[in-house]
Amino acid sequence: MKLFKMVTSVDKHGRITLQTGALDAAGLKPGDEVNVTLAVDDEAAENTCPQLVLTPNAPEADEPLCDCKEDDVEISLTLPDLLLEAAEISEASALEIVCAPGAIVILEADILDNLPDELHELFATLGINPDTVREVMRKEGYFV
Repeated sequence: MKLFKMVTSVDKHGRITLQTGALDAAGLKPGDEVNVTLAVDDEAAENTCPQLVLTPNAPEADEPLCDCKEDDVEISLTLPDLLLEAAEISEASALEIVCAPGAIVILEADILDNLPDELHELFATLGINPDTVREVMRKEGYFV
């Protein structure tokens, strides 16, 4: 499996252009239809790490994949340290898992998700950068 990391920008029409090499490696050519799954946190004030997954065309495009909620059941997942290091995720990080047809994406959960909405609003009102809050929470700890 190859991973392609590239920098691109959203143009004035809201389009993103992907490099030809990555599309060729995925077996995609001009005119092919793909299902685009964009994973964003609908409760976050700002999405700092949205994830984009391309899969073969599916008729359910634009529909949420699931409305899953945890039912007070503890879920355990163990990942090798080597895998976490390669993804630049610390061992102590909380994880967020997004499932799409043909893909499972494991993300480092945003530590700001632990903050009550009132604190989010207070920090925004005071003009405190969310990255500063994240850094303080990581270094000093925050327990709910």
